[in-house]
Amino acid sequence: MLIFLSAALLIFGAMHLYAFDKVWMAYPHSSALGVALTLAGIVLTFSPLLVWFLERQSWHGATRLVAWVSYTWMGYLFLFVCIGLLFDLSHAIATLLDPNWNLNDASAFRIVGLLALAMAGYGFIEARQIRIEEISITTPKLASGRVTIAQISDMHLGIMLGDGFLDRAIAKLREIKPDILVATGDIVDGQGDNLAALVRRFQSYTPPLGKFAVTGNHECYAGLEDSLRFLRNAGFTVLRGESARAGGIVLAGVDDPSAATSGRQARLDNSKALASFAADDFIVLLRHQPVVDSSTPFDLQLSGHIHGGQIFPFAFLTWLSYRARTGLAELAGGRRLYVSRGAGTWGPPIRLFAPPEITLITIASAHG
Repeated sequence: MLIFLSAALLIFGAMHLYAFDKVWMAYPHSSALGVALTLAGIVLTFSPLLVWFLERQSWHGATRLVAWVSYTWMGYLFLFVCIGLLFDLSHAIATLLDPNWNLNDASAFRIVGLLALAMAGYGFIEARQIRIEEISITTPKLASGRVTIAQISDMHLGIMLGDGFLDRAIAKLREIKPDILVATGDIVDGQGDNLAALVRRFQSYTPPLGKFAVTGNHECYAGLEDSLRFLRNAGFTVLRGESARAGGIVLAGVDDPSAATSGRQARLDNSKALASFAADDFIVLLRHQPVVDSSTPFDLQLSGHIHGGQIFPFAFLTWLSYRARTGLAELAGGRRLYVSRGAGTWGPPIRLFAPPEITLITIASAHG
């Protein structure tokens, strides 16, 4: 964890150096500007740690304010650096082709800054437009009829996303009317100041065949015991290396590997839970991270975690890490993997070309 935190702060600090160097080159140099940029760079680089500290003190109002400022800035800075690097490359190529072509530093800074602002604004709006993604699967393993499953993932309820966001998500669920609701991790993210109200909102919605959930990494970061209590009080059956029957199918779930750092034994192996089921059972495996275990029997794995990258072009980095893209993928042996983009946001309250989703999966019998 310490290595990850150090690397993240180093990268975040380097992004500030790049951006503030652009500011320095765009405006007349002065000691006052230098001091201001230095102080701003230090404070903003370490602001996520301030959010963490304030949350641990249960100062919810201050935590929310600092989180909105810090994470909104983080999203804007990421876009500024990406656009700036692309602009630098284009400028270098243009200069090679036409040595007389020139654009001064101040003009370049304004163009990059405005483009980043426009894209951040669009991403802020896109993050609030939850889409319904629908997939259909036909299988001979379902004796007759069909069953529908709504998948929610990566809602990150807590400090920045609360009542209004959850109300919109539940309204979508009421529209599509699934038989089963499954939550594939990172539903709760931090303490927030009104988790009881969020529990009541979840309690107000119960599909006919029940609600099931697994843990994600952020449930563990927020405190596994508190997160499990939240999910269970919200009406979810939490599957931790366990399985259940519903609607003629088998639902199985495992903990996220980060549960191993929580002080409790992580339940990552589903082989015992699935040992009593027959080969002709249709098994839906709930696993937060889109990692496929070839030794675990399943027909459909539902995952999340990668947010579709959340802010383009971060999707390229998530693909390098997991070799998985969002959407439905065919696997060996007729198995399938569906990776959700998730409904919420982590960190920056922005989604760029990765709109939030709730997934409706229809599993129908091949027998008609």
